Amino acid sequence: MSYTPIQLLENWILRQAADSGQTWLDTQREAVASGDPKSLFLAFGFAPRKIGKADLQLTERDLNDAAEARPGWQPQTWTIDQAARVLLLMALPSEDDTAWFATIEKLFQTAEIREQICLYQALQLLPHQELFDDRLAEGIRTNIKTVFCAIAHCNPLPVELMPEAAWNQMVLKALFIGAALDPIEGLDQRVNPELARMLIDFAHERRAARRPIPVELWRVAAPFADEIALEDMKALYATGETLEKSAIALALASTALDEADEILKTDPEIAQRAESGEITWRAIAEQAY
Repeated sequence: MSYTPIQLLENWILRQAADSGQTWLDTQREAVASGDPKSLFLAFGFAPRKIGKADLQLTERDLNDAAEARPGWQPQTWTIDQAARVLLLMALPSEDDTAWFATIEKLFQTAEIREQICLYQALQLLPHQELFDDRLAEGIRTNIKTVFCAIAHCNPLPVELMPEAAWNQMVLKALFIGAALDPIEGLDQRVNPELARMLIDFAHERRAARRPIPVELWRVAAPFADEIALEDMKALYATGETLEKSAIALALASTALDEADEILKTDPEIAQRAESGEITWRAIAEQAY
């Protein structure tokens, strides 16, 4: 049986919320659905107090249902108040896209950090997603890591909506602020020569200055590795720590470059682990961060 995102959110909240919180939420959703933006602003702010802040207790079946209801939806880090707030947003009438968008934008402009995180994660379930290009581009410029990750991590909208320049900026920003790349949906799908060139230059400058290079960088740079990148990877593969060598081996193993095979032969044990699937980008990201 297939469920809609609304049905899933309702079921998850019903399992955890107190009766008083559930009653409050039902009442507020009816008020929002009547078309009064003020009721949304008030309820959005009061949701944590009325419904709680506990993590959603989701099963593997719940996560599978979520992915089926909205491809790319990964609510495993969501909280019960976040789910309630998203239901409130989804109750807002959206037939007039201009008025609807103005209301959502006003929420963004007045939101504190926890509310911003919820809003950016909610966009993937809301209508008129094509209106949020500028909002996403502005969001990835933030220096607040948790807000940035609400956009970049476990969120299908960047890969679906962002033009190449904004996508490249997001990946670079993730590396600069120490956010993992692996949770970015569509990372390998959106690899492009311009992004690889910027990362190769960045890595070369870091190596010349004897500064550490984020190990996940090679995942995005290797598909378009040039002579400079191959020279840097060869040197680091010979002298780096195990995590760095594992990342380089995994990146090189995914390319069809003859030079990659020559580099991998210098440490066949790590190369074999990369080629067999024993080394994964998820494991590398977990170790790195």
